Formats: sequence, C-alpha cells, structure tokens
Amino acid sequence: MPLIVFDFDKTLTRKDTLYGFYKIIDQENPFFPLKRLVLIIAAMLYKLRFIDNTQLKKAGIFLFLRNKTLKEAQKKAKTYASKVQLNNIYSDFYLSTPKEDRMIISASFEIYLKVIFPQETTIGSCLRFSDGKISGLEQNMYGKQKADALKKLGIYKINTLYTDSYSDKPLMKMADQVKLINNGQVTTRI
Repeated sequence: MPLIVFDFDKTLTRKDTLYGFYKIIDQENPFFPLKRLVLIIAAMLYKLRFIDNTQLKKAGIFLFLRNKTLKEAQKKAKTYASKVQLNNIYSDFYLSTPKEDRMIISASFEIYLKVIFPQETTIGSCLRFSDGKISGLEQNMYGKQKADALKKLGIYKINTLYTDSYSDKPLMKMADQVKLINNGQVTTRI
C-alpha cells in the first residue's frame, strides 16, 4: 500500500498555525502583549540556536496554554480550526490522494488537527494535562520524533513526502520521493 505523508504548517496551510492557536486561546488575557513579546524573544533564541524547538514550544505552552482546562482548550480548538486556511497543496495533492494512502504528521497540536481533519490519520504534538488542566508538552512531533512515531506504527517507508522544511530530514530519508513546498507550490522534487 502506498503511503503519502504530508506535513501541515506551511505545507497544507498558508502560514504556521501554532501562534494563531496561542492567540485564540489567550488573547483576552491583559498580559497577552507582554507574553507575545517574550515568545518573540524565545523565537529569536531559537533562530540563534540557543534553545531547541521543544524548548520553544514549551515556552509557548507555559505562556499561553498553561492551566487552561481541557474543555476550554477543546472549545478554542474548534473555533480555531474553522479559521485555519488550507492552500493549493491541500486541494491539488492531498485531496487527490486516496484517503487510505495519506496521512498528516505535524509539529502542530493534535487538539486542533483532529478537529480540522476528524476522519483522517493525523499525528501531532500532544499537550500534557494534570488535574484536567494543561500542564506542559507531552510529545513534540518535530524532526526525528516524526520518524520515530511512524516507526512505532510499523511504517519504515514513505512513497512521497510533502514538506516545507529540512527539519523533516529524518522523514526524507524514509521517502522514495520528497516534494518541497514553498508558498503553496511544489518547488523542488528530491
């Protein structure tokens, strides 16, 4: 059975979706602008390689999601999912791939991925809950973690991978063909 794997952010969407989720869940907080500034500083530290992707995601969760209830997070995920804009790769390639042959694997949170794609195979980053409230990051689906997650499912080969990022290099090594995406267009075939 062929397997076509799609990244999500900037592959099937017009832009990264994490910050949008942070915003929708915490924008009414009076300290939101200050929290946003702290996240921008953390993002700069990430770009300069002082912190890694997991640390950046943990910072975002700490700033915007910590202590939100599961019910509140699910409600905001449903609202947010309706606002996420999918691009040409979704309409031209994802939808033309038979459902049983495709899957999405993403660093985005499963809590809203599963709302956007309720009947699809999706693997994403997972939030940790303690006493019914968000307490941290359970699993960051980034880089090598994506390949490890597929291997845990018994998947060692991908026919085609659609991604916008070389951070998916571990998945690229599993793929017969890689299609790099930039601004909703396939720019390179590897």
